[in-house]
Amino acid sequence: MSYVKLVLMAVIWSGVFPALSILLRSMDVFAAVFLRFLSAAVVLLILLRWREGRLRLPSGRNLGYAIGLGLLGITFYNSLFTAGLARVEASRAALIVPTNPAFTALFAALFLGERLGWVRATGVVLSVSGALWVLCRGEPRHFALLEFGIGELFLVVCVFAWSAYTLISRAALASFSPLALSAWVTLFGVLPLGLPAGLEQAALAQVSWQSWAAMAYLVLFGTVLPNLWYYEGVKALGAARASQFINLVPPLAALESVWLLGEPATPALAVGALLVVAGLYLTNRSGSVPAH
Repeated sequence: MSYVKLVLMAVIWSGVFPALSILLRSMDVFAAVFLRFLSAAVVLLILLRWREGRLRLPSGRNLGYAIGLGLLGITFYNSLFTAGLARVEASRAALIVPTNPAFTALFAALFLGERLGWVRATGVVLSVSGALWVLCRGEPRHFALLEFGIGELFLVVCVFAWSAYTLISRAALASFSPLALSAWVTLFGVLPLGLPAGLEQAALAQVSWQSWAAMAYLVLFGTVLPNLWYYEGVKALGAARASQFINLVPPLAALESVWLLGEPATPALAVGALLVVAGLYLTNRSGSVPAH
């Protein structure tokens, strides 16, 4: 059953990219992020109360972790990720953002003294190469001419932001359960987004039913269930085996975006997907923390 849940986790997580693209067709960026994570915070807090029997506000250093991670992982990262996806094809974004486990492994080696090893180092190189190939659309001359849009820049910054979030959350998980950390981080991270969401001009009454359906998917399936299933898989199978299922996310997300959104399946996309998946496989062999 754990294997089934982990496969479903990968399929569901990969659907975040096309679902968010559909949502943004009739909803502004900050409204989308605010409503998504406000709803997720409510669901996560209810689950926390049900599973752990209490809702105790963090205090001291733990409160600092929850607020800091909320600002980094929800307020900053997800606002930037959503803004980037509003400007970049979901299929390309799906092969750029999920490379963050490779960067996390690299930064852990550089700043925390963790051993990288030649296998994981090779994985980092392959993942980065795949992301760069997708960024330049298979045309290296784009690098020389710096022909990148603001959306691509947002997504690249997202990779570094989530890598930092992952490293900091490792320390926080010494004091929190994964569910408790997710719940409080989501709550504290969504609160600052209320003001910019309120200032946006688009009326919610004009949002299409397809966008509301995408919102429901993002809240229940893109935020809550996959995280719970992943950590159940880690407990049952171990981090090393469970983390391998994350490798399915980039190619599935790209395929779903091509299928659902009608985006072009280019040779550059295929080459980038192969490099990213191979790189993530090598990087995750030691059991990295999940990307989304």
